[in-house]
Amino acid sequence: MMGGTPPGDEDLHAFIDGELDAARAAEIAARLESDAPLAARVAAFNADKAMIAQAYGGLDARPLPAEWLEMIGKRRRPKPVRPQRRLATGFAALAASLLLVVVGWLAYRNMVVPQDDPIVAEALSARREAMVPELTLTADALPETAARNQLLTKTLATTLKAPDLGRMGYRLVSVQVYPGGAEGKAVELSYRDAAGRLFTLYLRRPSGPPRVDLTAKGGMRICIWQDDVVGTVMLGEMSAAEMARLASLAYAGLNL
Repeated sequence: MMGGTPPGDEDLHAFIDGELDAARAAEIAARLESDAPLAARVAAFNADKAMIAQAYGGLDARPLPAEWLEMIGKRRRPKPVRPQRRLATGFAALAASLLLVVVGWLAYRNMVVPQDDPIVAEALSARREAMVPELTLTADALPETAARNQLLTKTLATTLKAPDLGRMGYRLVSVQVYPGGAEGKAVELSYRDAAGRLFTLYLRRPSGPPRVDLTAKGGMRICIWQDDVVGTVMLGEMSAAEMARLASLAYAGLNL
């Protein structure tokens, strides 16, 4: 039996992305030669990465805006630019692919989203079932994609689509609508993968300026992706790399 700590999903994603130190990378490479199930997991993760790259083919090769580069150079948190209108399809895809470029820098800077951030607090409460929804529907109760999209659009008063996260192995299992507060009603979309891991999207009208933030609380990854029309909080117990891929696919799916 090979010694060392068995690699988890975060280790495997880091191995694929070349982010491990040489000793740990060599240890995992050796394990892959004798552990067929582990090698299959790595192959599946690589396939996910390839599908995302194909979906956004070439977009991440475009240069970052000059002002972004200037802010990164100054090692200061970037101030997002408010869009003048709802993101168009092409720009939504570009924004999604840009997250894959900047998320490593965001994680490196160890940005921390204030835990009293209202939309984050609401999303966490909804996920923990500490909030009482006014409507709960299982995915089977909304079998038609059009019905799901219509519910989102009507509840949030803006054209949205329930993202298809099948490429990343996640299936929509429930939709919950929460009563209106100061920012209006909210919707939580819950997805699960084959292992039963839960990934949630909490959607409501934004309460602040556009932004993209990635952080963690305990074992929970938190991604806030907010434009001038909708605020989205994505929650899941996963690596930063996996959250970046899921967040990109989810945000693009809301708009495409």
